Amino acid sequence: MKSNISRIVDVNINRAVEGVRVMEELARFVLDDKAATLALKNIRTTLRAAANKLTRKGAHFEARKSLEDIGRKLYTKSEACRKNLLDIFVANAKRVQEALRVLEEFSKLSDPSFGKFFKDIRFGIYDIEKQIYYLLVRRLKMDFDLYLVTDPMVNHLKVVREAIAGGIKVIQLRDKNASKKQLLEWAKKIRKLTFKAEVIFIVNDYPDIAAAVDADGVHLGQEDIKRNSIDKTRKKLGKDKIIGVSTHNIGQALRAVQLGADYIAVGPIFATPTKPSAKPVGLKLLRKVLRQVKIPVVAIGGINSTNIYDVGKTGCMRVAVVRAVLKKKNMKKAVKDLSSYCR
Repeated sequence: MKSNISRIVDVNINRAVEGVRVMEELARFVLDDKAATLALKNIRTTLRAAANKLTRKGAHFEARKSLEDIGRKLYTKSEACRKNLLDIFVANAKRVQEALRVLEEFSKLSDPSFGKFFKDIRFGIYDIEKQIYYLLVRRLKMDFDLYLVTDPMVNHLKVVREAIAGGIKVIQLRDKNASKKQLLEWAKKIRKLTFKAEVIFIVNDYPDIAAAVDADGVHLGQEDIKRNSIDKTRKKLGKDKIIGVSTHNIGQALRAVQLGADYIAVGPIFATPTKPSAKPVGLKLLRKVLRQVKIPVVAIGGINSTNIYDVGKTGCMRVAVVRAVLKKKNMKKAVKDLSSYCR
């Protein structure tokens, strides 16, 4: 019987450590989250050490019977299916929690003090799971290259329909001249179109409108974040929504990161009639921001088919456009062409 218990401990220590490592890789390489990465790394180390304390050193290896394990060839359909990084994270978090519960119960047979030890780790995993889950949800919404911003020069709904047909992944509703009532009406209709097409929908300036239509997020200017803190905006929208911030210098970029923005827009990179009074910040600033900022960066301002390659050479993977699509007769084709330049 002791041998069987050692097998259970061995299997579940391995299961927990392997699952934690998957979570750690996502925190490290996808989210660049130093705190979560370190916490998960420490849990792995602690679990490995616990295996040797719980049983005589090496006993779990002696009890291991991998080739004879009846579970070796059991592979369910759910195990074979992973749609995205979030699926991978959730599956492995649950795997860790289940393994820790098993360890919590069976370790009591050898040393009752280990029950609380594994319980504490399990509850720690619950907290880390919650933290990383929402970060991943938001990061997956930023898996795009071309970002289209609407403008009153062309009917907003027409632009959205054409852009969706062209394969756009994210659309921002922006109209500085419209009333909030009119923006809300447009936002409701655009939300239906984007939801059906699985396109990310961002509302410019107004968190309340974004919340009212269940948009994927909101984009704020420098004056907006002075009026509404990012924390306050996130509470209004929900932890699964993304918050972008316009920045025009390195100080604003770093400040937006510190305040908790999910992405920043840097610009205008080039001169643009959309914002005639704004002085272009240029590619030099974009490169500087990319070197110092870990969250996603969107280049914006005067970008078109003739200069988009120059933007790409900086290493910027996300580009926002307005006139490069809206001024074209065939907006659908313009979206397709610009998206191909981004890749």
